[in-house]
Amino acid sequence: MTALAIDINDASLVVADRDRVLASEPGYALVDGAGVLTGWHAYRLGRLKPRYVSNEFWANLSLEPGSAGLDGSRSAADLAYAQLESLWKAHKDTAREILLVVPARYGAAELGLLLGLAQECGMPIRAMVDVAVAASAKPYPGRQLLYVDAGLHRVSVTPLKQAEQVAARPEHALETAGLASLMETLARRVAEIFVLATRFDPFRQAESEQLLYDRLPEWLRAVHDQGEADLTLPFDGTDYVAKVRSDQLLGAAAGFYRAIVQLIAQSREPGQSLTVQISDRLAGLPGLETELARLDDTEIVVLPAGHAARAALRALDAIDQGQGQVKLLKHLLWRDAADPGADAAAAAPRARMRVAARALAPTHIVYRGIAYPIGGEGIVIGRTALEGRRMIVVDDQRGGVSSSHCEILLRDGEIKLHDLSRHGTFVNEKRVAGEAVLHAADVIRIGSPGAELVAVRAEF
Repeated sequence: MTALAIDINDASLVVADRDRVLASEPGYALVDGAGVLTGWHAYRLGRLKPRYVSNEFWANLSLEPGSAGLDGSRSAADLAYAQLESLWKAHKDTAREILLVVPARYGAAELGLLLGLAQECGMPIRAMVDVAVAASAKPYPGRQLLYVDAGLHRVSVTPLKQAEQVAARPEHALETAGLASLMETLARRVAEIFVLATRFDPFRQAESEQLLYDRLPEWLRAVHDQGEADLTLPFDGTDYVAKVRSDQLLGAAAGFYRAIVQLIAQSREPGQSLTVQISDRLAGLPGLETELARLDDTEIVVLPAGHAARAALRALDAIDQGQGQVKLLKHLLWRDAADPGADAAAAAPRARMRVAARALAPTHIVYRGIAYPIGGEGIVIGRTALEGRRMIVVDDQRGGVSSSHCEILLRDGEIKLHDLSRHGTFVNEKRVAGEAVLHAADVIRIGSPGAELVAVRAEF
């Protein structure tokens, strides 16, 4: 008998012991008659029986009738219980006790309901652990530490406090999109490529559409790893083959990736070097690492599958059960020693590349394809034209843009950006603390969702 951890995330519920992942399945349920199928069984019928399949019950965990997102009176708790029970039946013979790794968004009502469902299944729950704390096993001295994760319907960025223990701070979250909507977008883009390459439209029939969704995760991983891949879709006796490149998918995913970068930027403390831990649920997406490379002075740490569950278990001996009470832990002891030398060495190649690329001062600012010379008198960027000043006037429909948002000028032999706004100005997704030196290829963002301008050097 051993201790197990269950990571509650609807993109992939993970069961693990200290050494390995024992099971991983999506938060899907299919209600057909009196029975309920969950996990991969439900996912693989999602396009064939869409009226009977839900993937919203973990995001909207509730006892309210109809909260499952299906016709009828089923509650989200009914479906969550069915999936927990199925997972528990497969592993209860080897489990001595259970840690539940939980999302930060769950409040007291959701946590109490989750605990009740787990105990109803017969699980011996030792504690509940915040997922960002569970995943953050190693300190990064002198750097700000963030944890980035995604579920089917949201993306979250959690700052961590580093002291003798790691502790979770309030998260920033994108509540309007998650991996479910991203997969919809990428699936349609892949289908378009199949149509162009083979004249076969996978979305024309439910069976071929389902087959595309079944294979999409492994296809995305192949494109991520290789830059391009030949995708094969066998259907009705014919193998349809289309070559897909990473850049063909990047355009479809660009808005989602940009939102992640902006969430990270909102969570960043001015002037701090940054370490960003990315969960495996995001790490295999083609082109995401390219987008994250826009972040200045940032080290990206890709966490392996099941990392949060396995790392939480390494703290088990230090968790006080509290006289039989199940506690929510938002802080834990570090489980891995810091290795500053190794971290610095890993980050150095990226830092050197950026310095080399940005050694020259910019001469122009590009906005919507037009290059504006900075000149000796400088230039102001904002929402309203100022009399007597050279201006770049951005779209006045964007939120968070001040009339005079920032100024770019030559000072002390350098091109500098001076923030004039109440809302903040970002350079390479790092918030400017008053003033920053600009280099060629820097990306300036103002407003929300944001107007972007690029600093360039024109040689004559």
